[in-house]
Parts: sequence; structure tokens; C-alpha cells
Amino acid sequence: MALMQELNRGQIRQSLDEALERGTPVNVTCCVDERWYSLRSGFLALTPDAVWLERPVCRDADSIEIGHGLDLGFTFKLRHHKHIFNLPVEASSQYATAAGQDVEAIRVALPRRMQRVQRRAYLRAEVPRNRSILATFRLGGPANGDPQPGDHTPTWEGWVTNISAGGFQVRLARHGAPEMDLGDPVGVSIAVGQEFNPIQATAQFRQVHTDDRGVIHHGFQFVGLNETVRGRKTLQRIGQIVCDFQRFGKRRTA
Repeated sequence: MALMQELNRGQIRQSLDEALERGTPVNVTCCVDERWYSLRSGFLALTPDAVWLERPVCRDADSIEIGHGLDLGFTFKLRHHKHIFNLPVEASSQYATAAGQDVEAIRVALPRRMQRVQRRAYLRAEVPRNRSILATFRLGGPANGDPQPGDHTPTWEGWVTNISAGGFQVRLARHGAPEMDLGDPVGVSIAVGQEFNPIQATAQFRQVHTDDRGVIHHGFQFVGLNETVRGRKTLQRIGQIVCDFQRFGKRRTA
């Protein structure tokens, strides 16, 4: 079965109906003022031409205005797959539930396109010991472009230790670790081999820890890959790399 599958309209509706019936949580992402936000939501109702969802709530302390026209990325899990679609907000208002409660909600059009990705692509895979994968970072994300003369935007490198379609971890020497706040965006170029073009993506800083040897590990979440055709191709490529590493790990333990 393909790692990523484009669903037809019947499959889209069937997936949405099942997610609504199961009360499946919905993850929402959006970019506002060049900053990415991760939010949580849930399905409220489906009509022949629209989807009603709970007003998305930020996972972090920050809050943003979810208004008409804001482009949102949606993901939800069913069985062994993660489902992805992207749509702008059509309306933001209260919605009367079947239980008679008024809840804050948003409305988007019934999606005409949806991708289904095998969830194993989102399971972290350790980089094999015989592989060295270098990640090069630029604080602020790729929108800043290539460094210009006199540009002192921090850049640094690290070795990828594990990766999934959702994010990755890098190992840094102490002197190479910049100060970052939770949610800071970075542009990252991941060199997966001389025979392949590097993976170019935007990521968001999520966590840091230091091991008993004093080595700093930074954890990052990929953002924006669901939003464009190019991003979804990158997502599919990352997923394939993850599955390859998973198979390698199983062979080693067999």
C-alpha cells in the first residue's frame, strides 16, 4: 500500500463521517505573521457542503484570532492512517449542538482534496549507526532566504539522531547550541546522502535536554508540510526515509 494516498470524494466523506462518529480529535496548524501555531479542535457536524469544528485552541500559552479567510491545516487519525486537508475559514460563530449547548465554532467547506498517510511514517525512527545525517539550521525559517553580507542571523549544525514525518531530534555540541524559546521557527536543510537533494523544511523548536555526557539534544516539529503540493511531496519523502530506517532497525534486532 502506498505511504500517501489521495482520497476520492466518497472516501473523504466516509473518513469525515467516521471521525465525527468516533469523536476523533483534530490537530490544526496555521501561520500568522510568519509564526506557526499548533492548535487542537474537534468535529461538531457535517453538512452536504461544509464541516463545523470546535474553535481551535492553542496548545501553547499564546492565543490567536481565528477569523474568516485564515488558512488552516487539519490532521486527524483513523486506524492506521493520518488524514490531512487544508482549507480557509469560511465563518466563525456559535454552533448549537444536538445537546442544546452553544459552543464556539468555525465552518470550513467540505474538503475536495484529502491525503491519507500511513501512521508508521509518524513513528520516530532512530538513524542507523552507519549513517550520518547533518542538519543545517537558520533561525527564523527559510523565509529569511540565504545569508547576506553583514547578516548575523544565527546558523548552526547538528547530527540527526531520530526522525519521523512529524519531527526530528538533533545532537549538538554545547558551543553550537543557540538560545531558543519554545515555538521559535527555524529553516532546516537535512542532508540525507550525497546522491539525494537535501530536505528543505520549516520546523518549530519544541524541547531540549542534555544527556549525561553533556551533549545537547534539540527536538523540532515539522510545520507547513501539509499546506502545499511541494510540502506534501517533502512529507512523502520524509515518510519513506522513516520507513527505510524502521526496516533497518528491525533487521538489526531480528
